[in-house]
Amino acid sequence: MPFSTVTVKENKQEAQWQVQSMAIFNQCKIIEVTNDQDETSYLFFHKNQYLNYASAKKLTKRSYVNKAFQKGITFTPPHPLIDFVLSSQPQFSKRSFNGLFKKLQNHYSLQETALIATYFESFINKEKLSNFIETLFYKERRDGKLLSCYRILQILKDFSPHHRLVEAFSGDLDFNQYDERYKNNDETILSHDPIYTEKKLYSSKHHEQSFQKLSNLYDKQGRVNDLLAISIQQAVHTQDPKDYEALHSLIDSRFEEFDRLHLLDDLYKRGLAIEPLEQDLLHAYIANEKFKDILKLIHQSGLTLTQHQSTQLVQMFKGNESAAEDMTPEELQMLLKHLLESGDPQTAEILTQAISSLMDEHEVSYIKKWAEPLKNYPQAVPILKKVDLMNEIVEDPNQQMKLGELYHEFHQPKKAIECMSFDMELREEDHRPVQWLAKLYHEVGMNEEHNAYKQLYIDMVKRRA
Repeated sequence: MPFSTVTVKENKQEAQWQVQSMAIFNQCKIIEVTNDQDETSYLFFHKNQYLNYASAKKLTKRSYVNKAFQKGITFTPPHPLIDFVLSSQPQFSKRSFNGLFKKLQNHYSLQETALIATYFESFINKEKLSNFIETLFYKERRDGKLLSCYRILQILKDFSPHHRLVEAFSGDLDFNQYDERYKNNDETILSHDPIYTEKKLYSSKHHEQSFQKLSNLYDKQGRVNDLLAISIQQAVHTQDPKDYEALHSLIDSRFEEFDRLHLLDDLYKRGLAIEPLEQDLLHAYIANEKFKDILKLIHQSGLTLTQHQSTQLVQMFKGNESAAEDMTPEELQMLLKHLLESGDPQTAEILTQAISSLMDEHEVSYIKKWAEPLKNYPQAVPILKKVDLMNEIVEDPNQQMKLGELYHEFHQPKKAIECMSFDMELREEDHRPVQWLAKLYHEVGMNEEHNAYKQLYIDMVKRRA
């Protein structure tokens, strides 16, 4: 089930917050949520591991959060990637940052701990965060781990380039050797620094080689969400059917049909406009009986229904009595155009059903005008001639029986009853409107009236005998 809300907990108090969006940026995932008072908070995850949540009241323009939503890959609910992250636990508790940072050091390397600390700029004083990273640096230095020190220093340099530690060790001879090896892309050293590698590849992920390397990194680390996210962005960026094919294979292997529909729909809304996606999306919409989405897709893409797709659509429509009621007259008209163009022999039945639905709320004159664009299709002509005739005789008191018969053909028994009742009053000796009324009241389940008119009809026939 798609997540539209999350449960957050602070000081033993639980609350439901509305999910608004999610940003994926390098190893970080941030989910924006709001409460009933339109207050915004952010849930932070490292990879898929929940960290903490914080109020947006102190958010600055240059915060990591804004950077993630501007430079990362964003998603709005309902979306399977959001659901995957939020399904990791039933609720999300507020933690003290001191407790969080202490716990991080027991589960992550100090380099990774330093990186995670940078996520919370705007929620913790920047100088305090920088000083915390400095303590991690000196902890590794005391243990003689110079390479780890260098890597922590680079994180601090990105976060606070003018911090005293950065300035103090700028040009340090112990670190110069690492500068050269990183600049020369030394595979030996890069292979043991996935944080740096990911950051570098992520910044150039639209280049084919970088994209492939980043994909391999995510696959190796088992980060399916991240792999899927960059694959979505890559397919939209390149508009290349090969990239879409690779993404589609990934989707098929990882997600159920319901989630696949949301993923394909998201791709189309992001601007991936290639026929393989449009055909897959059309197939998914038909499978899930998404009438409005089918029509919108056909209208926007210019797709032509195959005979098989047309038959599927007809069967779907026939099996869903409320389908026509849920569609606007314009949507119904568009649907019928496509079905008539396909030549499906059952379209006449759908046209009758559509007209019947329209008669619930519209006059015959409106339906006549609505049907004008459909008169170019031979299959529709016999049905639309009946509409034209109804429009001609609707005010003619001498044609009410015929009008009632036509209303009956369009599954409007109550309107047919009105016509037959009027005609019976005009032709008191004519048994035909009475016979019709007995039949019509039986169809609408009014047994007492049915029996009364049935008996009246029998009496009239006997008198004529």
